[in-house]
Amino acid sequence: MLGFKHVLTGTAVLATLSRALPADHVQANSDTYEYIVIGSGPGGGPLAANLAEAGHSVLVLEAGVNKTDTINQTIPAFFGLNQIDPEQGWFFYVHNFEDEEDAALDEKLVWETSEGDKYVGADPPEGSRRLGVFYPRAGTLGGCDTHNGGIVVVPPDRDWDQIANITGDDSWSASHMRSYYEAIEDNLHVQEGVPGHGFGGYLGVDVTHADVIAKDPQRIANARGTAAGFGKDERSVSTDWDTVVLNDINALAPSRDTDEDLYQMPFKVDKAGRRSSAATRLNEAFNGGHPVTVKFNSLASRILLDNDLRATGVEYLEGEQLYRADPRVNVSAQGEPGAVRQAFATREVIVAGGAFNSPQMLLLSGIGPADELKELDIPVKVDLPGVGRNLQDHYEIAVIFRFEEEFSMFSECRAGEDDDPCMAQWDANGTGPYRSLGFDQLAKMTSSTADSETSDLVMYGGPGNIIGFLPPELPAEDIVGAYTHTVVKSNPRNRAGSVTLLTSDPRDVPDIQFRFFTDGADEDLQALAEGVERMRESFKAVPTPYTPIEEVYPGENLTGDALKDYIKSQAFAHHPASTCAIGPDDDPNAVLDADFRVRGTEGLRVVDASAFPNVPGSFPVIAIFMLSEKASEVILRDAL
Repeated sequence: MLGFKHVLTGTAVLATLSRALPADHVQANSDTYEYIVIGSGPGGGPLAANLAEAGHSVLVLEAGVNKTDTINQTIPAFFGLNQIDPEQGWFFYVHNFEDEEDAALDEKLVWETSEGDKYVGADPPEGSRRLGVFYPRAGTLGGCDTHNGGIVVVPPDRDWDQIANITGDDSWSASHMRSYYEAIEDNLHVQEGVPGHGFGGYLGVDVTHADVIAKDPQRIANARGTAAGFGKDERSVSTDWDTVVLNDINALAPSRDTDEDLYQMPFKVDKAGRRSSAATRLNEAFNGGHPVTVKFNSLASRILLDNDLRATGVEYLEGEQLYRADPRVNVSAQGEPGAVRQAFATREVIVAGGAFNSPQMLLLSGIGPADELKELDIPVKVDLPGVGRNLQDHYEIAVIFRFEEEFSMFSECRAGEDDDPCMAQWDANGTGPYRSLGFDQLAKMTSSTADSETSDLVMYGGPGNIIGFLPPELPAEDIVGAYTHTVVKSNPRNRAGSVTLLTSDPRDVPDIQFRFFTDGADEDLQALAEGVERMRESFKAVPTPYTPIEEVYPGENLTGDALKDYIKSQAFAHHPASTCAIGPDDDPNAVLDADFRVRGTEGLRVVDASAFPNVPGSFPVIAIFMLSEKASEVILRDAL
């Protein structure tokens, strides 16, 4: 996400602080393995590690390379640089609206001019071609878990219980799913032994340390405003960070899902101050000598199915920069096609490419809506109409106020310079400003249109003009003293999105249509408007001498229907899910059964965010890790 003041424009950081990396992780020179996992993100990465640690030979096909030893993937505060790094990014352009007039209202809409340059805005030069809205993903070991903020918020119980209810499988219940979280978490910010948390898992979880926040009194004042806006009057008069802002949004408490309150932001970081991720989990398994092999620069092109529709292996293309979402690819040129390879699985193939690429993989393999496959001359293996349908995402809208002074937590940092004191502190003991995200607070509320008592809005705050995602060559305006509260709509009602093949070439990017606000528009827009108004109240409650100067976005004159129109046109998203959804046996659009198996096939599963029937929680990454742990248990059980 662009616009953070602390994420310095640091091509120097990217270039000078990267370290040499090995080639393929190879434990066995073979083309046959027990399991093949396509993708290494928070779905596929932990799964592959778990299978290998159980003694099974595993091949992981990763279209990108390993960047886990680069400083930008190691330091939590630098996550934003990963999102715009062409060496590890896949830069998608998606369509939030099919209607061109609706789409053109978005100030973040990207165009390609007749000269080949990019333009952002509603009035492009004549002859420009609409690309869509910039949507960065990761083409590297660890997937998008290596470039997101790594925010850890366990989904509300209802999200898991809904899966248990529609499948009739109680192992999906919230109480059971919580056990996976406890197993993988290594909590560093609550007292050891607190129920509902884990203290020895592979994912370190912590909050920004209070002594770092204390260096920035403006941040504390902002949190005091939020506390006042949420009716926490006694806490709002304190200047102690740990008093103003609660430190455990993931507490195992009966009212956790319904409380309206303000929390410190938990994120993935280990005891040494280094980012924890799916990539570090895979590296751990490989370095431990377990039988996992990772082939980099290996773009899966189709799943091999025998006459009985059993997955027997994967065909893939070997070569660099093959996928055309890679910003280094010249899309207008054919480029090198990649060497065609095959690998074989004696047990199962698991697809874990994420909500865009997992349905693409199934479609390329002849699994999906028959009519669409026939149009592209792809032989139909299984007519499965739900593949690529049901694309969902959280709506997000920015509320930005400007303050007189710049925020000071990172004021002494000089990223990319030899004498950077923040780097020296982090390098010495893993502490200081770089052991943070720059975000500092999360708040939860329940709108008047929520379909249950569970909170349906989350607001997260941090300095910067953060209006959404923009191409790296066209960053957001630098506004001194800007602070953004982003309002997130959990449990959105829209189910109209889709991922559809444009060609049968695996290197081509599919057509990604979110079709924002097609379903449940009135209710979701009302909820988001209430969230904006709550954050306006919070900003206005910031105590002197730290009160804001002005509302930058949406703008104080926008209220009522005008505010909803603004939200509709400017909303953005970055948590895609549900395009290979789990569902009951009698649902014709269910792609997977409760055990992740692709319907109509044998030995083929999907394990990633595309499997969720509904986009979970507010920050889905930890839900995907939990999903991966459940899938590991199911697959190992079936291997007995």
